[in-house]
Amino acid sequence: MEEKNSSNSLLIGVILLLLVAAGVYFLFLKDSPENEEEGKDTVTLQLKWIEQAQFMGFLVARELGYYEDEGIDIEILPGGVGINPIDVLIAGDADVAVAWTGNVLPAISQGEELVNIGQGLQRSAMRLMALKESGIENPEDIEGKKIGTWPGGNELEPYAFIEMQGLDKDRDVTLVSQNFDMNQLLNGEIDLASAMIYNEYWLPIEQGYNEDDFTVFDMEEEGAGMLQDALFVKKDFLDNNEDLLVRFLRASIKGWEYAIANPEEAVDLMKLDFTANDVTAKDHQIRMAQETAKLYQSDDGASKGLFYINEEKLQQTVDIATEYIEEVKNIDISKIYTLSIWEKAIQ
Repeated sequence: MEEKNSSNSLLIGVILLLLVAAGVYFLFLKDSPENEEEGKDTVTLQLKWIEQAQFMGFLVARELGYYEDEGIDIEILPGGVGINPIDVLIAGDADVAVAWTGNVLPAISQGEELVNIGQGLQRSAMRLMALKESGIENPEDIEGKKIGTWPGGNELEPYAFIEMQGLDKDRDVTLVSQNFDMNQLLNGEIDLASAMIYNEYWLPIEQGYNEDDFTVFDMEEEGAGMLQDALFVKKDFLDNNEDLLVRFLRASIKGWEYAIANPEEAVDLMKLDFTANDVTAKDHQIRMAQETAKLYQSDDGASKGLFYINEEKLQQTVDIATEYIEEVKNIDISKIYTLSIWEKAIQ
């Protein structure tokens, strides 16, 4: 009987030793580098458009591991025709969306609680561009002209500009749905074309035209500028993930700082197919990177820092949207943005 008890004690001792060893092993395994990925937070970022230099800071931050350094596994979703980043955000398929504020306000007016946590472009990139041979030299010359605009909320700045000249957009000019290029302008189908200063503006110049061949109206300088490329999140996501969003914005700022300082390298890091079309051509993307950098660094971007949100510019955006979008009304701007994430991210 005594020998049997000794055997049982020995067996119990071996089992306890194995359990302790297993505990140590799994503790080590949990903290080992091979399993760090399991402990990362995931963030899905929806872009407003396809991957291009307009979004270079986010793409560079991903490629250089800045999100990973903040414990974030980032997924970046490209936009495109038919993809509204705010719809993707509301559906829960993205955590953060890069969107123009004017496109977001209708959803907010309909009850969606969406908040801007960081303002990318500090000035409007929107231009209206006419060939000088059309006779358009001053804003008042646009009366009776055909003006190309992009739908889906992208037409608001041209609308405001038209009416600032004392003209009725539905009576005194002809509005034409514009393609995402400048061919209608160059072919004489429209008199003025919408153009982003980092993209479409340069397409004719790259085809052999001179900048002096065009009359250009800058929507920001004309008082019709609206905020573009802001970072929007759902309020409940903000309330429950403040630290995660601080880390996300900090990594994004670091990516943008690097991209702005190294635009050509940034374009290479994005790994685009430069042969796809004129817009993806490497020289065009480098120019896009340089022009986008100017917009991020202008105004408050230079004096306060990247992604600062200017309340006066936000109010101007809301005022223009309220006037030209029937669904936009009763917007309290104090509820649609916060500086708290930005303030913590730059500390």
